[in-house]
Order: sequence, then C-alpha cells, then structure tokens
Amino acid sequence: MPHPQLIAIAASVGLLLGFGCKSPAPDQARPERPALSSRALAAASARVEPGPASLAFEPGDAARGKALVAEYECNRCHQGTGHGTPKLDQDCVGCHEQIATGKFGANRAKLPEWQAHVAPYRDVPSLTALGARVRPAWIRDYLLHPHDLRPNLLQTMPRLKLTPDQARDIATFLSLPLEAPAGSPLPTPVLAVSADPAHVARGKQLMTERGCIGCHHMTGAGFSPPVRSEPAPRSLGLAPDLRFARERAEPATLVNWLLDPTRLKHDAAMPNLGLPAEDARDLAAFLSFGALEPPAAPKAPSRLPLLARPVRFAEVNAKVFAVTCRHCHTNPDLAGGDGGPGNTGGFGFEPRKIDFSSYQGIQSGGVDAQGQRVSLFEKTSEGLPRLVAALVQRAREEGGGASEDLRGMPLGLPALSPEDIQLVESWVDQGRPL
Repeated sequence: MPHPQLIAIAASVGLLLGFGCKSPAPDQARPERPALSSRALAAASARVEPGPASLAFEPGDAARGKALVAEYECNRCHQGTGHGTPKLDQDCVGCHEQIATGKFGANRAKLPEWQAHVAPYRDVPSLTALGARVRPAWIRDYLLHPHDLRPNLLQTMPRLKLTPDQARDIATFLSLPLEAPAGSPLPTPVLAVSADPAHVARGKQLMTERGCIGCHHMTGAGFSPPVRSEPAPRSLGLAPDLRFARERAEPATLVNWLLDPTRLKHDAAMPNLGLPAEDARDLAAFLSFGALEPPAAPKAPSRLPLLARPVRFAEVNAKVFAVTCRHCHTNPDLAGGDGGPGNTGGFGFEPRKIDFSSYQGIQSGGVDAQGQRVSLFEKTSEGLPRLVAALVQRAREEGGGASEDLRGMPLGLPALSPEDIQLVESWVDQGRPL
C-alpha cells in the first residue's frame, strides 16, 4: 500500500464533477489557504463565457466511455462511476478516510502523524446522476482542460492523458440518463428562467440574503469570498465557484437543483434551503445571465536565483521529495505492490519506474515511452533539468499554460513555492550531493 503518511497526491484525481458529494462526516479542520487562490483567478481568467460553439455536443460511444472510465480508474476517487469500489490499496479516498477516522489496520502508531496529512484529501464529488445536472459539453471540456472549480479544496482535477474523442466518449457515458427512484420522478421547472433585468437583479440580492456566498465563491460577481471558520465544515470544500454554473448547467436545471438538490442527486451535500419557486428562478437568472467581471490575470511567481549555500539531499528530501513526490513515485516493494501512478502506472498513465523513496532511486531516473531509461536531470529544450522543468511547468499550468510534452508536478496539487523549487534546482546544480 502506498505510504499514507505522505501527502496523498493520488487523491487529487478525485475532483472531477458534480454539484456536491456524499453526505459529509462530522466537521474536520482543514489546512489554511488563501480565500481566493491564484489558481482560482487563473482558471476564471483562462475560461471564456459559454457560447453556442462551446456548448455544442455530439454524443460519442457510451460503451467505449464506460471502458475508458475503468481504464482511467475514476473509481479510485469517485463514487457513481458505474464501476465498483476498488480494493483498499487502490481506493485513494477510502484509504484516506480509514486513516482519518482511525480505522486503518496497519501502523497504528503512525496514525496521528498520517492523519495530519490525509485530512484534506477525503472530500471528492461523486458522479451520481451526472447527466441530470451537468451539460455533457462541459464534462468533455473539463476533462480536457481541468481548472480550479472548487477554491476551498486544496487539490484539483489533474490533466489526464485524454484525446478529444476519449473525453467525448466519457462525457457521453457519464451523461446517460438514470431511472428516477420509484414514486420520485425528476422535477420539471416550476417557472421559466430568463435574462429579465429585474429577475437578474433580484437574484444577485438573494445571493446574500439566502446565504449563498457563505459557502460559494463567485469570481467576478463582486462578492467577498466566504469567511473561513475553524473548524471549517467538510462540505465547504465541495462548494464550487458559481462563476462556472452557467456553463455547467442549463438554467432550468439550476432551478431544479436550488429547489431540492437531492431530487437530482441523492447524495448531494448541499442542503434543501426551502426556497420559494420565485427565489429559485431569480437565483438561476443571476447565475445564468448576471454580469461578471474578468478577474485580473495572475502572474506566475518569478524563479529565484540559485542558492549560494550548500544544499544536500537530506534537506531537499525532507522538504520536498518525501512530502510531495514520494506518494506517487515510490518503490512498490516498500509500498505493498503499488508504487503509485508515477512508478507502476495508474489513472491512464503508463509505468515510468520513477522512485523517490531513496537517493539511489531518484538517481536511477525513469523510463520513456519506448521503455528506455532516462535521467530526471537530463536537460529539456528550455535548458532545465527534467525534474525542475516539471515543477516549473505546474506553476505555468496554474496560469493556463498547458504543455502536451510535459505535465506539471505535483499532479493536481498547487505548485511548489518558489523557495521549494529554488531548493531543488540548487541541489541539482550543485551536483546532487548526498
């Protein structure tokens, strides 16, 4: 089993879709993070408001989509995938939940230390009844270009190695209609939603009066971000940035959701607010048609100069490798057979045999697509060692700069600080001393 005391990067794959997750467990304190991160600003500024072209969707092959959901192991993090729960050593969220609740069966003396790391990685939206809530075009586009949908969560959906056709097939499968429970037909909108200025204006007012902005960001709408409390409710992390509601869902769907979330998704975390139909209509009008200001484009942090002082492996390992890299890149013999996606493969990625569990493992590098051994310190076309380039690329991705040739690391987590990247780059430049 992967070493649970390390930050569980694999759980970052669990931030795909849906308005909410399963009913939350008792409140759990979370690590502090900025009220509105640069990732959220980058995501909002990199997206365009949905238009006819962006919402167009031609269904693909649902059967192939179901097979792809299995191949990309979506059920390691998500419920509602149409596939069963995997065994514990590949059940990322389930493993974290057992550790956090003291039910993990091994290394119990280490549980307090592990629990401090896994708490943020337990909350992942389920994909239950996704087609009743989310436009298939949005699912397709989000799979290809994931962004920070939930600013209160530390992790985000990582960029998987998907083609447009594969993303379309997965979106087709996940959008298949499900039969409603007996005696509980899916609701139809009570009132039509329009861009009537009076309805839009009242909807914006209701965002405050009904407490929506107590949980949700809505970037560009002029609201202050939610005020954090400690301990923060676990369900707060699942609250999406409502800026994206208009491209995710039809206005009529937003009305149905606001009237009774559990009618569309039985395991919704959002409570039924008991809204009158007129309030739901006006809120949906604002969410769908209200004016939004483009956020300021984020600036990628500047690279820091190399350190003049000596930097040795023990320091880099303690501050970066052991807490950020090792969980997905580890020796399978030490991890019970699963070396993580970066070593033994997973989430659609081929095994790359990259091992951060020891100095020797890091020096041995990995393998390329042809199975040939390559060094992590080989220079890229930009002149950066491959390891450093991957860390730098993650910061670029947060500003919308994706690369087909290189995926930023850590996958699906915030970029390392400039100081941490400086430490790694200085160690490499000094000859990687032990």
